[in-house]
Amino acid sequence: MSAIIELQNVYKIYQMGDEALHALDGISLTIEEGEFIAIVGQSGSGKSTCMNIIGCLDVPTSGKYLLDGVDVSTMNSNQLADIRGRKLGFIFQQYNLIPKLNVQENVELPLLYAGYDKQTRRAAASEALKRVGVLEKRKNLPSQLSGGQQQRVSIARALAGNPSVILADEPTGALDSKTGAEVLKFLKELNEEGRTVVLITHDNSIAKQAKRIIKLADGCITYDGPSNGENAVVESEVQA
Repeated sequence: MSAIIELQNVYKIYQMGDEALHALDGISLTIEEGEFIAIVGQSGSGKSTCMNIIGCLDVPTSGKYLLDGVDVSTMNSNQLADIRGRKLGFIFQQYNLIPKLNVQENVELPLLYAGYDKQTRRAAASEALKRVGVLEKRKNLPSQLSGGQQQRVSIARALAGNPSVILADEPTGALDSKTGAEVLKFLKELNEEGRTVVLITHDNSIAKQAKRIIKLADGCITYDGPSNGENAVVESEVQA
């Protein structure tokens, strides 16, 4: 395996008046192609900032981020958008579907931004919707779907561009336990097919579905190892 994600001494510092807030405080990590990783931590630990940088939604204040060997840490917003469209698929807790677009259009949208022609967009979106079992809902609006169906659509949207990395940010947070288990099963299947899956969560039971856990606290990595490790868990009394 080769490294697909590599953070080298990454800092993310926000200036809050006279105070500098270190959301990430010099972290370094490597994720190999085909791994299934959970990034965990309490609120304010830096895990969302870490995901934003890995997802090319933000850039470090200093340090390097190599995505598939390419340094993206100094890219501008247009370059970041381009690499997101080609390399990354996103699954969010709140689905982030556009209410006025039907299911098919929602799944096609990232492909439109990435410059794919109409025929290619339609075929890729239909295949992705078929894969997650909601092709028959392609003409429906998001408001006409259950939460579980909306999350399936968001997974289809993430898959449509055939990304090498799936970033799942609290993907089961808005779902009941049965539907959440189905989403996790699907993420495992994608990983078994060779995709790299990075799961962001504060929930220990969800995190333990991954093979490796990276735990953050105060912008620093405090644990990086197997998901069954003694120190892998997040302290339950602070969980929401």
